[in-house]
Amino acid sequence: MNHGTHKKHKNREDSLSELAQKIKPFVEDIIRIQKQAKSLGIFVNDRELLECTGCDLVEDVAFDGSLMTYHRESDDMTDSGLRFEEMDEDKYRCPVCGTVLKAEIL
Repeated sequence: MNHGTHKKHKNREDSLSELAQKIKPFVEDIIRIQKQAKSLGIFVNDRELLECTGCDLVEDVAFDGSLMTYHRESDDMTDSGLRFEEMDEDKYRCPVCGTVLKAEIL
């Protein structure tokens, strides 16, 4: 790498570092807001909605953004109040039948 190419590469790294420092507070705010929204039961679209492969329980999002579940075979699509249990970042357990599902992280 010649001196001119090295200098351009260094300038680019410095520019990216400056940009990262400028956007860091915004990213931290987004993460904080997402955590608050999740704690209120709002779906933040960070993963695909779950559909149990062992029974007919499915997740959906209500008009107000809250996460809900219902039984697919039911005529009544009101929220059952059941929630898939988060086991780790991408694994969830069905509250009805215990099936462990892998969520697609977006």
